[in-house]
Amino acid sequence: MSGRRATPTTGVALPRHRISPEASKTLGGWVEGLASGQLRLWQLPDAVVSLYWLGYQHGSASRDEEVHNLRVDRDRHWLLALPEDDRRSYLLDRLDEAARLANRPDVDDVLDEAWRLYVASLNNLRKPVRLTSTEHGRKAA
Repeated sequence: MSGRRATPTTGVALPRHRISPEASKTLGGWVEGLASGQLRLWQLPDAVVSLYWLGYQHGSASRDEEVHNLRVDRDRHWLLALPEDDRRSYLLDRLDEAARLANRPDVDDVLDEAWRLYVASLNNLRKPVRLTSTEHGRKAA
């Protein structure tokens, strides 16, 4: 340990950075230009573009759980909108496909893998169940 205290996760104890009024005016103009479409991101200095993308990535990641939950809910409603016989057939076909993939010789734990594939496929009911590619070969028995 270096003896430095950890920064609180809230950021309350962090110092606020300041820029000159001219720099603030320039940045404000760039924001307006980007928002209006009169300025393109590639026209800005690399450091500003990096800050922009960092903010974009953090903002996007902060919504990942909500987006995931909305997609699951969307697919659940899509599935519920199917006629009962079609819904039953669709789900059984997905289970059959997961079981077929799990019976492949390159899949280690057949039942665990079949369940994992099926549960993972529930995140997007409209896509077919597929075995994910792996970089590793089969585990030794």
